Amino acid sequence: MEQPLYLFFIDHGGTDRFQLGKLSYMSAPEFKTILDDYQSHTSNQMVLVIDTCYSGSLMQKLITPNRAIISSTGNGLAYFDRLQKQGFSRFLASGLLKGMNFFEGFQYATQKQKQMLGNLSQSTDLNIIQEPQLEDGQNGQWLRQLFLNGSFVTADITLAIESLTISTGVQAGQSIPLKAQVGLTQGKVLRVWALMIPPKTNLVMDSNGTPILAYPHLQLSQTQDETIWETTWPGGVYNGDYEITFYAEDNQGNIASSDNAVVISVTGGVEPPPQATVEIIVAQEKYRAGEQFKAQLIENLGWGYDLFAAIVLPDGNFIALKNTNQLAALNEPTKWRGHRSQNAPLTLFDLNLPNLPKGQYCLYGILSPEKENVFETLNNWVMAQKCFEI
Repeated sequence: MEQPLYLFFIDHGGTDRFQLGKLSYMSAPEFKTILDDYQSHTSNQMVLVIDTCYSGSLMQKLITPNRAIISSTGNGLAYFDRLQKQGFSRFLASGLLKGMNFFEGFQYATQKQKQMLGNLSQSTDLNIIQEPQLEDGQNGQWLRQLFLNGSFVTADITLAIESLTISTGVQAGQSIPLKAQVGLTQGKVLRVWALMIPPKTNLVMDSNGTPILAYPHLQLSQTQDETIWETTWPGGVYNGDYEITFYAEDNQGNIASSDNAVVISVTGGVEPPPQATVEIIVAQEKYRAGEQFKAQLIENLGWGYDLFAAIVLPDGNFIALKNTNQLAALNEPTKWRGHRSQNAPLTLFDLNLPNLPKGQYCLYGILSPEKENVFETLNNWVMAQKCFEI
């Protein structure tokens, strides 16, 4: 065979096994046996790309001659932007499509992943390290000779984006225009967005233990000058530096990012808490039918979480709230669909109490990892409770 077998594994992983599906796993030795059998029967070379958590540890168990392996991280977590489907393997594929060899693509993806993570260690107070690795038995020399279908560009990758917003300082709550210029020689720009890394975020984990990059995203709109895209950021609540990187996607699925992050320094606001919080506010401990009842919720560092608000009735059943005074069906875990803001009260109830069964009622506010089954992420909840009597 003239070309090696290129094999990409992108999913969840542990230190000694791969996840094939929900509750379905394959150990590293089992996977190695499959790869060894293929190469022994075909005498073909192989390039294996592993984009999972702990992929560097898995890589060490799969090394053999005539097999190059690229891992998205070392013996630690791998990070993905789930909303925009960005991560190491996407960056690597983009580099290969630009005509880079595998070694150059590895370096390109490593740099782009580092840029996407930004100041995550600082904003989470955790030692966030993602160090992609490679092994080809020749210190990268073999991978320098490998191109995807040849050493030429296989698609028109002329998409480029440049920030027109400069770093500056603003007061908390002060809006600021965000602008970027997009260049493309062929095709159509589908969308442009800004990814913002706040001064503080919570490291949100999904049900598989994979980090969710909980970054706010702002969509930009095209102006009369078709190369200029813009939006208005309403401003930050928390004091500190907000890092902004602009991204653009064309109709071929290519994604480009601005080279350098814009830093907006916010002062005059509130200091962010060390971790995500949720608070329920109810004025009284006891109420009677006909009384005015108002309940509010305040969340902090809620990026990357779905918000659930529910009231547990005296009989043990619960009713979730979809919006202010809007209830879901009995015992249906429906997430909050109303407006959400950081460090600002949102109103759960504002009404005159009807005749209700007497007893204890408890309001719950729950931040649960986004796009996950709320009952499968109990260990990762951020929760508050407030009870009252009727």
